[in-house]
Amino acid sequence: MDQRIIDLYDGFTHGRITRRHFLDRLTDLAGSTAAAAALLPLLQNDYAKAAIVAADDTRLATERVQFDSPKGRIGGYLARGKVKGKRPDVLVIHENRGLNPHL
Repeated sequence: MDQRIIDLYDGFTHGRITRRHFLDRLTDLAGSTAAAAALLPLLQNDYAKAAIVAADDTRLATERVQFDSPKGRIGGYLARGKVKGKRPDVLVIHENRGLNPHL
């Protein structure tokens, strides 16, 4: 995929350009309206494919948590294995559109 198309989609999803501008520019980059329409499904997120672990997986203990930060209280989503013992940690800082299934 041409990086200009990816950058264009990023500009649209982050609100820097309108839908009309996005589609017009995508048509220019793709070469035709039909080609642009064919590219759209490749650009869009498919949350169903992104979910690797089900939200109700019985192996996990999950909860929403609050904690203090230098800028005040902030929230998070804590997920950990129910099996006791040492485990590695992973801290995920989500994108500006919130915590999505693909994260």
